[in-house]
This record gives sequence, C-alpha cells and structure tokens, in this order.
Amino acid sequence: MTRFLRSRLLSYVLPGLVLVGAGAVSYELWERERQEIEAGLQAEFDTRVRETVSLFRERMLAYEQALHATHGLFATSAVVQRGDFQAFVARLRIDSHPGLQGLGYSQYVPATERERHVRAVRSQGFPAYALRPAGGVDEVTSAVFFEPSGSSLLGTLGSDYFAEPSRRHAMVAARDSGRVAISNKVKLPHEDAQQVQAGYRMWLPVYHPGRPTGNVQERRAAIAGWVYAAFSMDGLTGNILGERADIDIEVQDAGVGQGGEQAVDTIGDRVGGESTVKLFFASQRVEVDGYSWMLTARSLPNFATPVALSKLQLVARTGAVASLALALLTWYLLRRRIRLLRADEDLRAAKDHAEAASAAKTRFLAAASHDLRQPIQALGLFTATLESMARRPELPGPEVAHIAARLQQAVQGLGRLLDGLFELSALQNGVVTVSRRATPLAEVLAEVSTAFAGPAREKGLELRVRLPSALWVDTDPVVLRRVLSNLVANALRYTPKGRVLVGCRRRAGAVEIQVLDTGIGIAPDETAKVFGEFYQPSNVARGEEHGMGLGLAIVQRLATLLGAVVQVRSVPGRGSVFSVRLPRMALAIAAGER
Repeated sequence: MTRFLRSRLLSYVLPGLVLVGAGAVSYELWERERQEIEAGLQAEFDTRVRETVSLFRERMLAYEQALHATHGLFATSAVVQRGDFQAFVARLRIDSHPGLQGLGYSQYVPATERERHVRAVRSQGFPAYALRPAGGVDEVTSAVFFEPSGSSLLGTLGSDYFAEPSRRHAMVAARDSGRVAISNKVKLPHEDAQQVQAGYRMWLPVYHPGRPTGNVQERRAAIAGWVYAAFSMDGLTGNILGERADIDIEVQDAGVGQGGEQAVDTIGDRVGGESTVKLFFASQRVEVDGYSWMLTARSLPNFATPVALSKLQLVARTGAVASLALALLTWYLLRRRIRLLRADEDLRAAKDHAEAASAAKTRFLAAASHDLRQPIQALGLFTATLESMARRPELPGPEVAHIAARLQQAVQGLGRLLDGLFELSALQNGVVTVSRRATPLAEVLAEVSTAFAGPAREKGLELRVRLPSALWVDTDPVVLRRVLSNLVANALRYTPKGRVLVGCRRRAGAVEIQVLDTGIGIAPDETAKVFGEFYQPSNVARGEEHGMGLGLAIVQRLATLLGAVVQVRSVPGRGSVFSVRLPRMALAIAAGER
C-alpha cells in the first residue's frame, strides 16, 4: 500500500477516532462535573430535610406547650367558667401556630352525675345540649369547651370522644400515664368553620385537685377530664419549606410505639426533562410523645439551580465543539498531507514521463539518424559512381540506368522517411485535426481495396476486402482511410505468402474493422511495443523493404484522434489481426446528417 493510499485511508478513520476519543474525554469531564453538582445538591437536600424535621418537631412542641398552658388553667382554678377558658385561649394567640385548629376541654362525666351535668350545661344557654352518642353505660366524656369556638362549638358540644376508638386509646394512654398522648389520624369535623380535613388530637389529662395520682388506679380514680389540642397535618406541614417550592414533603401516620427517630432510606432516580441530575429522596421517622410519623421528602426537577444546569450544559457544549473541532482539524491536516503526497506523486510521474520522453527522444533520434544516413550514404555512393563513369570515354547505358534506378529508389525512401517523420511530428504537436461526420464504411474500404490491389498482385498475395452494406460510422473518412492504409500496407509487407483479409464485425453500439494476415506474426512480449516509434519486431530485418517502424506509431495516434481503439492479436509464424473499433451510427441519423 502506497503512502498516498495509507494517508487516504487514515483521512477517513483517524478523524472518527479523534472524535470518539475527544467525545469520551468530554463525557468524562461532564460526568465529573455532574457528580460534583449532585454532591453539592445532596448536601443541600440533606440539610433542608434536617431543617424540615427540626421545624416539624418544634411545631409539635409548640402545640404541646399550648396544651400544658391550658392544663395550668385548670390546675390553678377550682372552677373554670366558659368565659375564663375563652379569654385564656385568646391570650395564647394560637393562630400563630400553623396547623393548630383549637384547644378544648372534654369533661369526664360519671354515671351518677350525668343528669345534673346536662342540666348545668343547659342552664348556661345551651337548651338543646345532650351527651352524644346517647346511651353510654360505662365511662362517658363530654366536650364542653372548644376555642376558638365560632360555629364549630355547637358541632362539638356534648361529643363523647371516649366512645370513639380512634380517640379513646390516646385518652386512656394520657389518663393512665399522666403525660401527653396523641390520637391516630381522625377527621376534624366542624373544628374549623372553613375547612374539614384530616388531623390529630393531642390529649393531656386533668385530675381533681388534692387526689393522689401515684399509680394507674389512683390516676383513673382522680380523672376530671382532658384538655386537648386539635391540629391538621396540612396546616402543620404548610409553608414548612419556606418560599422555595422545590422539595415535596409527605407525612404519613406511623402509629404508636414504632421506635426512635431514624433515617430509613435515601435514594435517587435519574430523570430527564428539566433536570439532568438525579432527584433525591429521603424518609425519616420522627417520634413526639410516643407517637411516630414518617416524613418523606422528594426533590422536584427544579431543585437543581439554573446556574448548575447551565454549567453542565456549558461543559457539554464546549466538549462537543472541542471534539468536533479536533476531528475537523485532524481531517484538514490529513487532507493537506494527501494533497502534498498527490502533488509529490504527480511531480514524480511528470519527472518519470519527462525522463521517458527524453529516452524515447534519444532512441528516436538514434533510429532516425540511422535511417536517414542509409539513403544519404547511398546517394553519396551513387554520385561518386556517376563521377567515375563520367571520366570514361564511353558511358555504358545499362549501368547508367541501373545506377539511376538505385538513385531514384534512395531518394524515394528518403522522401517516405521524411514524410513519416513530418506526419508523426504533426500528430505529436496537435497540428492534425479531425472532422467527424456520418461516413459509409463501404466507401472507405472500397478506396483501400483499389489502392492496394496492384501491390498485392505484384507480391503474389490475395487481398480480399468485404464491403458491408448500410453500415455507417461517426468518423473522419480521410483519417480513417490513412489508418486502414497503414494497417493493410504493413500486412502486405510482412506476409511472404498467403492472403490479407479486411472485414467488419458489429459490436454493441460499435463497429470493429479487422485486418487479418497470414504473415510472420509478432511475439506475445512485443505486441505492446509495436506501436512505438522506429520499433520493429525482432524477427524482422531492418531495411527499406520492411519499412522504417513509423506506420503503427502513426496508426495509434490517428486512432486516438478519432476516439477509436486499436488492438492486436498475433501468433508467431501464423499471422496477426489488427482491429479498429469505431462508434456505429444508426441509418436514420446518418441519413439526416447526409
């Protein structure tokens, strides 16, 4: 494989390899940058999740503090009137605690006190007051206070929360432990006049003053009621993340006694669309007063800042542009090298051609000088002979005639040689022009047959020319006649006995004119050389009767002018076939051109 071919192959392969390699490096840089950005976002996400958990716990403790404050009202007052409770809750300003719906008091009503309790509440301006649900036979409670009341008071007044399993377990836990307990998730009907939603109740027991509460039995005997705080989960978690809405927080009820606070999972999923970095996910269990919640945080696609995404895009675009630029630069350098190699090869070819032309010229001049010297020397010899004969008193006629004939033969040979040289020079210099037209092939062959019929008879050879009918070619008839004349002349010259046949064969869109002889033939290794100037086959003695070796060189150049192809097939001792292939013309077209 030459350097040119190797460079051409590299010009296709190497730019692709450079593009792939540079693209891989760019991707590696982009991946590192993405990992750094994700690490920073992960740290920010973890910090904000910890802040959210801390704020969640702080809000729950604020609820608990409000509940303890209300419990203090009952602990320091023998009797708490409705107005006292309302004023106290108003001073707590519970509306500053997100999610806190209100504070209430549920009174424990023994079976022996139910009728007196109902009369007492009705006398306070609630004539329709009754314990709900009615018919309780065991322990009964009644919601007697709830602030801020508004229209929600009538909906909760007289409700026996002890009869509801979702609240009863928390009330029992608070009564028996003396501490805060939280109910399972419940609906908060009518506790907010504008909205009914799911929430929780936080309970704290109130015992009769002066009674012992050292154990569960004593606390059960001393129970007077419960203060409770009603809060909604939506309100509790509302605005917990501040103004940035790029993390979604979900709080799930994990129940009572589910263990301590812990992070249970942290995963990330790759997403497309707005974000080219992963979305973060974390779940953490939070316990307050023996009750557990599962806080789940998920980052939204806009969690990654535009600056970070722009930086990633810049790295990706820069890498792509740099990779493409390197590939194009590699391609350009290789193409430039190919052009230089091609120019170098053209220069070498031109040099070789010039050297070959110089060698051919040298051979041409050597052969031409030899062939020119022969007739000139003969002329000199004949002239000297005539001079010597002129000194004789008598000139013998036969001798003078013989010398004159030889002198004429030398002059004719010199003329033919000069004509051949002049014609070859004209062909080499582009002086000869052709004029193509529709030409009937039979006319050209007839003229050739007429011109060479006499020389063939003189040599005792049979010349047979087959004239085709209605066969036209696109050629210059004068130049074609010159080509065929040279071929027929060569065939007659190198055929000692036998015949010379000229015929035509139709080919695909072409006509092949063949000149066949039964002469001495040409060796296979010399068939390509016979079209050179002054070249004669090795089995031919150089001399005037065998030509000067210019005929086939002229044939080759004339055929090139006609756009024809000349070929030769030969077998030494059996003869040769020279063929000339020309483009064939249809009869209709030929008739139009005529």
